[in-house]
Parts: sequence; C-alpha cells; structure tokens
Amino acid sequence: MAGAQAPSAPGKPLPPGPAQAKVKAACTSCHNTSRITEQHLTRQQWSAQLEKMEGLGAVIADSDRDALLSYLTRNFGPQKGAAKLAKKSGSDAD
Repeated sequence: MAGAQAPSAPGKPLPPGPAQAKVKAACTSCHNTSRITEQHLTRQQWSAQLEKMEGLGAVIADSDRDALLSYLTRNFGPQKGAAKLAKKSGSDAD
C-alpha cells in the first residue's frame, strides 16, 4: 500500500477512550500509532482519512464510524495540535 507505515515500532500509546480498541484494530494493522498521534485533523478531515483508508482495505463498520470520528477528533483534533505547538514554542524560548 502506498503510504502505509510498517507497524514495526508501536509508536505512542493511544489515549484511553470508548473507541480506543476499535481505532487500534482498524488502523494499526498497517500503521503504528504515531501515524495517528502526530496528526491533528478536524472531524471532516478524519472522516476523509477513514474513507481513504477504507479504499485501501481498512475495515470500518458503519456502526463504529461516529465513535471513531469522535475519539480521533477529541484526542487528535486541531486544538490538540495548537496546544502542542504552544507548549513547544514556550519551551524553545528558554
């Protein structure tokens, strides 16, 4: 698969949540968790990523889609990326 990251290293752990196991099952057979944890996307962008991955063979049940999107957006949404950047630039100012 083009762009697939071999899941050789586990990457950062996924935060706890009701959809953690489903995200892990759907995504980490092709990617390590860093592929998820390093992105900070809107709900719409995560939805597009899920559709893209389904086109490449990921299996995501329609009944799980909303829970997956909520989990991904809550834990890896744009606000999380902005908070990370602010924290990083604050520590670089030393």
